Amino acid sequence: MSVDMKIGFLGAGNMCQAIAGGMIASGTVAVENIMASARSEGGLAKVRSMGIRGTLDNCQVVAECSVVFLAVKPHILPGVLEQVAGSVTEDKLLVSVVNCTTNQQIEDLVGKKVPVMRTLPNTPVKVRSGVVVAYPGTHCTPKHTSLCKSLMEPLGLWSILPTEALIDVASGLCGSSPAFMFMMVDAMADAGVRMGLPRQVAASLAAQTMQGSAKMVLECDEHPLQLANNVCSPGGTTIEGVYRLNRAGFKGIVMDAVIGSIEKTQGKEMRYNY
Repeated sequence: MSVDMKIGFLGAGNMCQAIAGGMIASGTVAVENIMASARSEGGLAKVRSMGIRGTLDNCQVVAECSVVFLAVKPHILPGVLEQVAGSVTEDKLLVSVVNCTTNQQIEDLVGKKVPVMRTLPNTPVKVRSGVVVAYPGTHCTPKHTSLCKSLMEPLGLWSILPTEALIDVASGLCGSSPAFMFMMVDAMADAGVRMGLPRQVAASLAAQTMQGSAKMVLECDEHPLQLANNVCSPGGTTIEGVYRLNRAGFKGIVMDAVIGSIEKTQGKEMRYNY
């Protein structure tokens, strides 16, 4: 479904590039209908290379665009919203991808009854294989939710969460975990190289194996652990590898990484026991 309206981004960094790139690649929004702002010309170089119109004027983005993505760092957001508040009207839709910032906080900073949709996309939206979780603000109508879904569902799995607080949980599970997946692919590739495979071949095989395994979890009506058990023959090679993972505390390490990311998002004090 193509969306024929102007889409703006306050902030032209990695998340802007991932979301806008996914929209363009999926045909959801034409590149000429997207614009982004940044604090410097250097900050606009990447989006301009994508064909996106860039500006140093945040208020211009808000004035010209019907949907405005808030894509700046949390500590920068209050100053940006203070700057553009006069240009924000109640017919705009603000879509936040800012971590650790609630709909209510954005509504209060803008000071108007403007619809706000808090979302958490992860970086694989750039290749249309991401996850986008969302929760509507006080002034969002079903029409606003539908519009946001039309813009972001082509980028991957779309889900409205039961409560806004769960976005912090999803941040650790979906937002941070691509880094963990990349590390897993790299570790698998290193093992392949250690045993004689060329680097690029090993990396491609590891990545494709991860992609295929994830697709089986999504499409097969079996628990992930059962899918793992299906690969393990008695006394075979796979159960030997599973044994070594379990001996190293693999599941606990992964859970600890995700829970640590969630707790960091929630602002909890980090404690490290080595």
